[in-house]
Amino acid sequence: MASSAKKLKVQNSKDTREFQTWWTDKFGVINKGDKAVCVLCSGTMVCRTSSVKRHFETNHKSICQKSEAEQKELIASALKDRNKQSTSINKFVGKNCHTSTASYTTANVIARHSKPFQEGEFLKEAWLACAPSLFADFENKNKIIQRIKDTPLSRNTIKERILKLAENVTEQQKLDIHSASFISLCLDESTDVTKSARLAVFARYCVGNVIKEELIAIKSLPTTTKGADICTAVKNSIVEKEIDIKKVVSVTTDGAPSMVGKKIGFISLFQTEVGHSILEFHCIIHQQALCAKSGLTSLDNVMAVVTKIVNLISAQALNKRKFDALLDEVNSVYNGLLMYNNVRWLSRGSVLERFVECLEEIRLFLQNEGKIEQYPQLLDVMWLSKLMFFTDICQHLNTLNVKLQGTNKTIIVMIDLIRAFEAKLQVFRNDIIAKNYKYFPYLKKYINESDIHETTNAENITEEFISVIDSSIKEFSTRFSQFKELSETVKFIMYPDVTTFHTLNFSQFDWLEIEDFEMQLIDFQSSSIWIQKFIDMRKELELIETERLTSNISKDANNKILETWNALPETFNCLKKLAHAILTVFSSTYACESLFSEMNNIKDSVRNRLTDESSSACILLKVTSYNPNISQLSSNLQQQKSH
Repeated sequence: MASSAKKLKVQNSKDTREFQTWWTDKFGVINKGDKAVCVLCSGTMVCRTSSVKRHFETNHKSICQKSEAEQKELIASALKDRNKQSTSINKFVGKNCHTSTASYTTANVIARHSKPFQEGEFLKEAWLACAPSLFADFENKNKIIQRIKDTPLSRNTIKERILKLAENVTEQQKLDIHSASFISLCLDESTDVTKSARLAVFARYCVGNVIKEELIAIKSLPTTTKGADICTAVKNSIVEKEIDIKKVVSVTTDGAPSMVGKKIGFISLFQTEVGHSILEFHCIIHQQALCAKSGLTSLDNVMAVVTKIVNLISAQALNKRKFDALLDEVNSVYNGLLMYNNVRWLSRGSVLERFVECLEEIRLFLQNEGKIEQYPQLLDVMWLSKLMFFTDICQHLNTLNVKLQGTNKTIIVMIDLIRAFEAKLQVFRNDIIAKNYKYFPYLKKYINESDIHETTNAENITEEFISVIDSSIKEFSTRFSQFKELSETVKFIMYPDVTTFHTLNFSQFDWLEIEDFEMQLIDFQSSSIWIQKFIDMRKELELIETERLTSNISKDANNKILETWNALPETFNCLKKLAHAILTVFSSTYACESLFSEMNNIKDSVRNRLTDESSSACILLKVTSYNPNISQLSSNLQQQKSH
């Protein structure tokens, strides 16, 4: 009986603690969770009639003394004011969410265009200046202007927004890299305007049917830039991005000793950390530039004279003004000479071409200045022949270099370009031997104008040209031997239907667990259905390449290859593993090189106090293919009304 009475008491207690709607009109309280809240003083109490009544009679004696009608009127007025306040708060939060979204969007635009943080205030000033005339016929013009005024775009706000945007992109990267089967890295090191060493690390990985090339870190190296320092920085970056280091397939570097040193170079140390063999590549563009430099060393004396004359004219202000005036006087299409920069890949060819085009004006200028005798080479037929040949061969090398540049290029495309140029070198050689000079327009024009064939040294100069081309052929053959060894394996991603097993090189892929590869390849090549998929794919790639060459429309052929491989069933998992691994390989460090150009734009001599954290965030937003989730960032931003 005692137990039943206790249960009944608890039940009655629960019933009495439920909010009663009549309390609102009688005592001025509303329900909020499991509490009753007084609209007159915002006080809270338990949901019990005695407690509500006691609060009303104790805290609001003046209202209790009034008539029942007056009490109801005062309570109704308090309820109306509370509802109005709630609506105002909701409107403020909604408005603030819109201005936050605008603030994030502006910050993203500023970062993607490498502009200073204070540009936000400039944009706001411009908007406010334009708004009165732009929205003059709008009924809510004043509200629009006020909304612009309320948008936070101060320097510090833009900085914080950019850091949040970069953090959001990083989270997207983490999710995609975590889902990727394989990943390849390319890295390079350079110095910024403050002479700080910065290491850029890019990752290439597959997400669904899309191949991504993303900056995963740009690290500062505090002191030395040895292999061990670089290895530590890369390991830390991988840990921060939560990347499984066992997924790394290859690493592409610029070939510096600190990167490729046999014992203490980065590659050697990093491979130990990975725990399995990895493909090591020296950037194809760097190697091509080295071939161009080493293969043409016999013509260095020509470049030395050209550089000396260019510096005489362009490095001295008075001479430059005089020469520019001369070019203007003779109605030249050029406005001056180009300075030689040994670091830039295309510099030598561009300098030589401009020099040859302005050769007559250069002679006239030096003659007017009384310095033509200091440069007898400008009147030497043999030297000028070498200059013309040098200019022509550099133009061919520059054309190749431009084709190699760009991001998101598969290694098979790059190898094909190198192979094609090696074949062209043989054609150039035969052209010189036959003395047709079909592929040497500057040399041909000069020879026709100067009758060099009548000179006794004509044969010697031809032999020298042939020797230069032979040297270039040897350089290309030696430097790109690694790529030739892997060329058949690399071709597999496009021609699995005709690839023979014994031509594949698995020395660097033994860790992929593809023991059943040969059997699966036989099954694949015996199936007309799957073979047809790759035949169709190659036809589509032909159309893409035709559009690129004829209409200059660039589509991503890599994703088409990946999409075709993803369409295969898991019964060919060994084939798919090899294909995905090869598709991730970086053929060059172009991504790093272009990033350093962006870094110099973002952190220049004016903005040299920009912190590494801020500059890294700006660089990431500049180069990433991800779009920050601005709506999510805006909604998560805590909104607080100013007091």
